[in-house]
Amino acid sequence: MSFPQIVGLEVHEPIGAGCAGAVFRAMGPGGKPWALKILNSMAINRKGLETTLVGLQAMPPHRGVLPVLGFDLMHSPYYVATPLVGMTVSEAGGARAFQTPTLESVCGRISAEQAWAYIYDMSDALAHMHRHGVQHGNLTTGNVLVNTDAEGGTRIIDAGQGYVGGVHRINLRHHYLFLAPDQVENPEGFIAGYGYSWDVYSFGVLAYRLLTGQYPRATSAWDEELSREQIQAAKGLGYDINGQHLVRAVRAQPHITWPTPPAHKWEERRRKVVEIALEIDSGSRWVDMRDVAREFENLEADFLLEEARAATDAEREKQRRKVVGLQAARSGLAVVLTAVGAYAAFNQLRINGANTQIESLHVDYQKEIQTRDGRITDLTSTLSRTEREKSAMDSNLQQSQTMVDQLLTQLLQLPTGDNLEVAFTRDQLLQAGDYLRASLGRMEGQQGMGPERARALGNIGMIYLKQRRTADAQIYLDKARQELHGLLTKDPKGPHSSMQHQCLGRYSLLLAHITTARGDGESSMRLLKEATENLELGLEGVNQNRQVRLESALAWLDFGARKRLEGDGQGAAEALAKVKSTLGEGTHESPLEPREQFVLARGELEEGLALKDAGKPEDAIETLITAIQKMGTLVSGSAPNNQEQALLLAQAYTELAELIAKHVTLKEAAEAYDEAGKVLIELIRLEPDWVEAKYLMARTNGAQAGLSRDEGRPGEALSLKKRAIEQVGEIVDADPDNPRFLFLKARLKGELAEIMSDLGQTASAVPIAQDAVTTLETMLQKFSSERIAAERKDWEVQMAVLYGVLGQSLEASKKRDDAKRLFQLAEKQWLRLEALDKDNPVVKQGLDWAKNRLAKLN
Repeated sequence: MSFPQIVGLEVHEPIGAGCAGAVFRAMGPGGKPWALKILNSMAINRKGLETTLVGLQAMPPHRGVLPVLGFDLMHSPYYVATPLVGMTVSEAGGARAFQTPTLESVCGRISAEQAWAYIYDMSDALAHMHRHGVQHGNLTTGNVLVNTDAEGGTRIIDAGQGYVGGVHRINLRHHYLFLAPDQVENPEGFIAGYGYSWDVYSFGVLAYRLLTGQYPRATSAWDEELSREQIQAAKGLGYDINGQHLVRAVRAQPHITWPTPPAHKWEERRRKVVEIALEIDSGSRWVDMRDVAREFENLEADFLLEEARAATDAEREKQRRKVVGLQAARSGLAVVLTAVGAYAAFNQLRINGANTQIESLHVDYQKEIQTRDGRITDLTSTLSRTEREKSAMDSNLQQSQTMVDQLLTQLLQLPTGDNLEVAFTRDQLLQAGDYLRASLGRMEGQQGMGPERARALGNIGMIYLKQRRTADAQIYLDKARQELHGLLTKDPKGPHSSMQHQCLGRYSLLLAHITTARGDGESSMRLLKEATENLELGLEGVNQNRQVRLESALAWLDFGARKRLEGDGQGAAEALAKVKSTLGEGTHESPLEPREQFVLARGELEEGLALKDAGKPEDAIETLITAIQKMGTLVSGSAPNNQEQALLLAQAYTELAELIAKHVTLKEAAEAYDEAGKVLIELIRLEPDWVEAKYLMARTNGAQAGLSRDEGRPGEALSLKKRAIEQVGEIVDADPDNPRFLFLKARLKGELAEIMSDLGQTASAVPIAQDAVTTLETMLQKFSSERIAAERKDWEVQMAVLYGVLGQSLEASKKRDDAKRLFQLAEKQWLRLEALDKDNPVVKQGLDWAKNRLAKLN
């Protein structure tokens, strides 16, 4: 079994597990034993937990709270380290196991005196936490340790975990019986400070269970849930405890009953404190645990005062009996009567003095109690007012921090084990960007803040990507990349170099996507190479980090796609093999997640395109169909819809349709284009400004127009082609230097001119064809050496086609000399392409066509 790897810790065997993670025995610095809890990212709110852990470390130590020795919620695996409490015991068969006694092991099994001692310990510890602004939010009998050392007592653990806002998935069982109903119904309230009241309720459940061995409410409902669980288990099926059922049962029992009457009035008063803590209505509970601890202190003070009064009364009675005895002996002791009387008088004076002193002390004691209570009331009022003011001042910052954390969970480290997608509103994205830019401004000019600056820059860039603000995203991602280059150059083997390589690889991959979308294949290839190299280095220290493995696989996938477009089939095959080895079926102990399966399906899609390039259309079509089926299943199963994956699915349908149109039937090609169109229409409806979706929509409509023309429907073809040109015109206006968009516009205009010539509209076709020729000639001159080979080849072929289209339109317009000149240009272009690729059937067919048109004119 492999154990988690934590820098600076030696991790040993697992010793326990809970709803938020598994606990391992570890050796910390100096060989000290630690308890290391590896947290499930789905079962925690990282920001809320971090706030709690920082608060625990900042508050003064307390015997009843287990200290936090260290934690890391920024890098996977997330963990919290505490001192190791417990012992190693022998089990059946000679095996040895580590046990940590908890409160659950003593509930209902100890004397009332010992139970109340534990209850007082817990109330004092929780009051200490609340006094220093730390909420627990997760109190159960399993989260209170029973000390086995000489001092005894209890120690509270696992604060900030459990059923709180921002937790995506957590498996709870009896925990629901410890939770206040308002916590179950509004877990987000933990961020707003409702956790103090929740802790009071959970403390009441702990106290009741410790004293009686039972739960204060919903015991019948709990037995029903256990029965259902056992029935399902007997069938070999799992069963999730129905928390809502238990909460309804709790609310249906507003009053608390005790199985036995109180032993004395002091226990009755103690029980009353617990009953107020267990009030269903949060407004009727104690405000926080300081109120509970203060009430217990007053109760004990009253108890001690009554004991003192009883002792005083006993002393009075004792002295009174002495006086009576002396008086009875007076008749027989006449000789010593005077002396005895003197002694009795002296003794009475002592009694009177003692009584006066006791009364005086009692009055002073009452004054001290009143003074203390007044000071406590004043301090409590001041503290409450200060906390309210601080809460009001920090509310905006806290909301921003929470929202940024949720955003980064989505963008930076998607939780392992689930296909989680979080929808963000535009307002939230804007607020997150403002918060990060403000943080960035505070870090400018500060030495040693390079890693934080790099991360803030990268996060801002990723937020801009989510907003489809690609140009702004490129600026910030490139700044983050440069910052990381500087950090790694300065300290290539530093303690954080692995994380810095991961971030550099991630930002390079995103920048490669941006440059690819802009048609800059050369820059894209350079960035993809940088992404693969750095993500490989980043994986060396965190090989089990699924997010980094996924990003590395994506980088190899895109690298292989660029290699294929360059005509490097061998390089493409090697890169796609790296995708499988990085993210194959045997890589993880658990099954592949949907997002990982989608990357493998995209790898199959690239293999199909490689088969197409290799002249194997049948194998290519079969592979593409298999890949699309897998991608379609994953996209339809994503929740909420994954728009980026849906766009890739539409692109896959378009690639398949183009291949089917050439090698199968037009009808089946039209069906594939229709599927692509359905996806794209929905994406554009959701994101009207998404350039890539609009580009693919224009490409699809243009291809569908070609099918309509080939099937003898020129009018429909003309309408579709004009619509496609309008669509591509919008994105060209927004990005006039993008060669991908310009190329598509030129091609669509050339095809429109052909359709218009077919319909006899030659006079209108000539200027449209001329505009297409001019656009493409300008592109070929401007990007003469920067384009990748395969893309450049497509441009060259289209140039020859456009010369022919313009020549044909001019010939139909009776401009024979101009037509002849254009056919000569087409022939020259085809001859140039033949010299580069003499076996290409498309080139051969185009050259024959141009020669035939020239021969007819001559």
